[in-house]
Amino acid sequence: MKSFLQYITEKPAKLSSAFPYKGAEWSDFRGFENPSEKEITTALNKSKIKELRFVVDSKGKMWMWDSYDAIHEPVIYAMTGEKYVGDYAKGFVQFFNIGASLTRRPAQSGNLKVTIMNTRTVGTNFALKNRTLKLLAKRINAKDKDRVYWSDI
Repeated sequence: MKSFLQYITEKPAKLSSAFPYKGAEWSDFRGFENPSEKEITTALNKSKIKELRFVVDSKGKMWMWDSYDAIHEPVIYAMTGEKYVGDYAKGFVQFFNIGASLTRRPAQSGNLKVTIMNTRTVGTNFALKNRTLKLLAKRINAKDKDRVYWSDI
């Protein structure tokens, strides 16, 4: 059962994206603020290209959205008003099926694969401040269906 704090912090959010130059168009789309693992898998099943992007700030607050909607830097600029200078953890989540044949199509189901993109700056440190990503990271050495694949690039 969720605690009241979890219920308050895990919620759908309206996210925006815009490039930081004059005349850039704003786009609004649906995303998540501090999603739980169940919300992540549900969103992955509903996403267009079976991949979700996320950013995590220094306090562990995470925004997650469908990769088809936007890239990282415009979302950071639109949500905070600041240009990205390496002060957010960026990454993406997708399904990974180790038994499937290698094709160009993304996996439709399987284990979760978390990829942190800016590990030279603050990537992994900020990502592990988020409660959901910390719980996923604890399952790196699990067996079979519960295993989470984690990579830092």
